[in-house]
Amino acid sequence: MKPIFEEENFLDPYTCKKLTEYQENNSPNDMSKGFWQSRIVTQYDYDIKKITDIIHARIAISMMNFYNHKVYLEFTNLVYWGEGMELELHADNFWIDNPNKEHYTSHRDYSSVLYLNDDFDGGQTYFRSSSYQIKPKTGKLVFFSSGSEHVHGVKKIIRGKRYTLATWFTRDKNYAMI
Repeated sequence: MKPIFEEENFLDPYTCKKLTEYQENNSPNDMSKGFWQSRIVTQYDYDIKKITDIIHARIAISMMNFYNHKVYLEFTNLVYWGEGMELELHADNFWIDNPNKEHYTSHRDYSSVLYLNDDFDGGQTYFRSSSYQIKPKTGKLVFFSSGSEHVHGVKKIIRGKRYTLATWFTRDKNYAMI
C-alpha cells in the first residue's frame, strides 16, 4: 500500500487566509445548488491563480519525490465546509459501491488536501482501511493515492467553517489541466 504523505506548515498562515478570503468572496457557501456547486471555487483571478499555480507546482514536486514518478495537475478547487457538513467514505477514482462501473474520474491517481484553517471542530479526514485520521491544521498538506488503497471521508463539522484547497493529480498527461 502506498503511504499517506503529511507535511505541516506546507503553506504559511497569511497565504492560507488570503485563499480562504477569496473562497468566501467568490462562492455563496450554501446548499442552494447542491452539495458541491454552491461551495466550491474553480476559477481564480490573476493574483490568486499565480498563488495557486505555485502551490500546485510545489505539491506536484513533493508528490513526484514521494512516489517517484511524474504527475500532472488534473483538477483543483477551493472548498467551504459548513457546520453539519460531512462526506461519507468514497474513493476519488472509482465507485466503492459498484467498482466495475466506469467512474468519471478514473484517470485520477492522487488526491491532496491543503488545510487553510483549523479554527473549527470536527472535519478530520479519515480512512476506511485503518483507524488513521488526519487532524486539520492551518497550512498542513496531505496527499494519498486516489483509489481503493485510500477510501476516505470527512467527519462532520461540529462547529465553525472548514476551508481547503483540494487538488487531484494524474499520471496521464492527456488529462492534465494545463
